[in-house]
Amino acid sequence: MAEPYIDRYQDNGAILDETWKARPNIYESRLRLLHRALTTKDPGKILSIGIGSGIFETLLRERYGIEVAEAVEPSASLGAEARKKGLHVTQSTAQDYDYAGAPYDTIVYNGSSFGFIPDDEIEATFAHNREVLADGGRLVLTDVPEESALGIILQLAQKYDIKREDIDDLLAGTTFFNLNTHAYKPNWHPISWYATLLERIGYRDLKFFQTVLANPPYQKDAVEDPIEGYTKGNYVAIVASK
Repeated sequence: MAEPYIDRYQDNGAILDETWKARPNIYESRLRLLHRALTTKDPGKILSIGIGSGIFETLLRERYGIEVAEAVEPSASLGAEARKKGLHVTQSTAQDYDYAGAPYDTIVYNGSSFGFIPDDEIEATFAHNREVLADGGRLVLTDVPEESALGIILQLAQKYDIKREDIDDLLAGTTFFNLNTHAYKPNWHPISWYATLLERIGYRDLKFFQTVLANPPYQKDAVEDPIEGYTKGNYVAIVASK
């Protein structure tokens, strides 16, 4: 049985859309990263887990004609915003979802949504995801890595009682300029940790893409196209095949 879900966005469902409007270049870079990861082959039937307020799924549909067949979001507040965008969203965690629409060609966790899964449940969750994928299907993860410049700042801000004014200048150019109202994932690991975990479960042919290579204060300044790899980006995508 999964641990009880704590809704860090309760009564604050509009915060992601407000952040998107304030930092459009970062969101555009992230959209291009997600699109690159999804289109290493035909994405087919897509299940999006942790859809948030549905920003990226809406943009994928409008920009590229990529439709998300099913969506899962544990936060009632965020899910309500996604439904306003015309998306079909089930309120559930990844651990408790019934996956009744299986098999899926693509399961995607965008925006570090898998970072909300407790460490003692993530291996079983990813293993179950693999079971409900079609042959040749893919698991796609996008993340702010633990080892990235942005990740390091966010972890320090979460873990220690750092005065907000001490990090404001560093976060002002990021999507976390409003960190006082913008919750983020509780569980952090480097990309290599996830790669090892996925391969142990039986995923293969791992591919990596990265974007937003600029240091945190300058991330809002320009749109960046994704490149291969994971050692430089503040946002990274992992594509793992069944």
